[in-house]
Amino acid sequence: MKEYTKKVLLLVVICVATLAVLVVALKLHENKMNNLLSESEIKNYLTEIKYEEIKSHVTEMPDRIIYVTNSSEEESKTFNKIFIPVIKKYNLENEVIHINLNGTTIVDPVYQYAPELIFYQGGEISDIIDCSTIESSKDLTKVLKERSVISD
Repeated sequence: MKEYTKKVLLLVVICVATLAVLVVALKLHENKMNNLLSESEIKNYLTEIKYEEIKSHVTEMPDRIIYVTNSSEEESKTFNKIFIPVIKKYNLENEVIHINLNGTTIVDPVYQYAPELIFYQGGEISDIIDCSTIESSKDLTKVLKERSVISD
């Protein structure tokens, strides 16, 4: 009976160890996915700031564009694919700053929606564009030309 008990005990230990490794692996994978969602591809092209830093950036450069995004939402990811080529083509890296709303709660109604472009002129908001309505780089280029951000 002792030999049988040892085998059963060994089997239980192996099962528990296997389950523990599986739980740890799943938790690591979940953390990795959350980290990927918290970062936006757009941050490789635009300066990312926090909501609290908006006033200082707008004070320094009163004619500024703020791109509000939420890296965990599909609409933002889709618009990033449209926006990145326009940023590159027209060298907008210094004209636009970026705020990622993922995981933050902002009570300011202007900065609650993503994706959107907020245009400042003279330190005041002059226009807000809902980016989910823009379907191509051509449409975005037209919007930016209308607001004298870019010219050909």
